[in-house]
Amino acid sequence: MTDPETHVHRARLYKLASLSFDRPDDELEAALLSGEFAEQVLESAAALEAEALRTHAESVVETAPKDADGVADLYSDWASLFGFEKGGEIQLYQIEYGPGTLVTSTDTLADIAGFYRAFDLEPRDGNRERVDHLCLELEFLSHLALQTAYLDLDGDETGVEVVTNAQADFLEDHLGRWTPRFRDTVHEDSDVAFFEALADLVDALIAADADQFGIEPDVFDEAPPAPTEGLVGDDGGDFRCGTCGSNPSPTGSNQTTPEMPMRGRNEPK
Repeated sequence: MTDPETHVHRARLYKLASLSFDRPDDELEAALLSGEFAEQVLESAAALEAEALRTHAESVVETAPKDADGVADLYSDWASLFGFEKGGEIQLYQIEYGPGTLVTSTDTLADIAGFYRAFDLEPRDGNRERVDHLCLELEFLSHLALQTAYLDLDGDETGVEVVTNAQADFLEDHLGRWTPRFRDTVHEDSDVAFFEALADLVDALIAADADQFGIEPDVFDEAPPAPTEGLVGDDGGDFRCGTCGSNPSPTGSNQTTPEMPMRGRNEPK
């Protein structure tokens, strides 16, 4: 994939997916009501010349809200499915789908944060979100795809190789491992056709990129074990860490994890 135009369209689809799975805001509402959202989704999917992408893009456009009432319903639907205020049960975080223990989940978050720092993505004040949030991971791929286009236009072959390898690694180690499970969860737990179509589009986009990059992400199992699996003491006694000998390992709910503020839906800083 060395055509700058291809990378621009990849970047756009990742960006639109990030915007759509985030809490609805004025930017998404304006894009939906103006028709700009539909136009860009269809144009970029067609430009990438993948039948699955075109099919799912058409489904996204068909099910997308097209008037003020539909957008109002979208605000409520998102809150019901993903929002804490209505008890939404569909998780938008990578580690919720993985098999990790408390220790490995922390390592995963640190690795994701390391990817962001490597490309000078800095936190923006306010609107905080954890680094493994779907929208942040999608926006990160959008940023790298667009950066690839710029580097390619400048004839920077070394830069293109570095950013291309980063995309392949991030897809293989992170985004590509859990989005198939996320898609399945959306279809199982949602009755909102728009979000189901979006989940299909994201999965198809990642599958197309994985094929182009020559990678095969090891997708998480359908039912990951609990984060405390590997600890013993189901009789109510003290827990023991399975990776650090027999020393007691206190547990609690106040574990800190790396966080990264959600940026606006403009280009990541």
